[in-house]
Amino acid sequence: MTPLNVILGNQASAILVLSVVGVLLLACTAAVLDYLGGTSRALAPFTLVRPRMAAFVWVGLPAALLLVFAGGLLGAISSGSAETGRGLDLLLWIANLSFTVAVLVCGLCSPLARHWGLALAGFALGMGGLMVFLALISALGLGDAAGLITATPDRAAFGVAVGGVFLCVALGAAALLALGTYCGERIYLLAAHHQHAGQAGHAAG
Repeated sequence: MTPLNVILGNQASAILVLSVVGVLLLACTAAVLDYLGGTSRALAPFTLVRPRMAAFVWVGLPAALLLVFAGGLLGAISSGSAETGRGLDLLLWIANLSFTVAVLVCGLCSPLARHWGLALAGFALGMGGLMVFLALISALGLGDAAGLITATPDRAAFGVAVGGVFLCVALGAAALLALGTYCGERIYLLAAHHQHAGQAGHAAG
């Protein structure tokens, strides 16, 4: 089972609609938390900045690139064969693992988690790109009577489109996670600030 099957499955439309609603609700919550916390900077306070950015650069980005490569190669190979052999099992494993790592690391450690506006833009970019790549796959009109793609250039084009789909789904999922992370971090900082203010007031009294 591919990452796209895991995320979308047979309920793609419903899941996408719920994701959009969830993103909008989280964005509104984040904006309210910014107002309550008095956050005015473009990039909000980011706890554990250096290790998180290092994880994004050295783990998240390579995982995203590996996802594009594995997903594209998986799509190109499987599009021309009616039977899936053991050779594709490794690609499936790599695609699933790289998808999971990319979403978790980019959602928790990338700049998307530093401002709800960036996460919202990332989600919109991911979903917009997903629609573009899916439309591209549909417009290619590739495949013979059995639905297989035999020409090498056509298989390569299909593989590129599939890799793009996987990347866009990962970006959207990472942005959704980043919004949740941002809200959680703002709540934590607000609670810590009020606790500190309460202790200071008690000590002064």
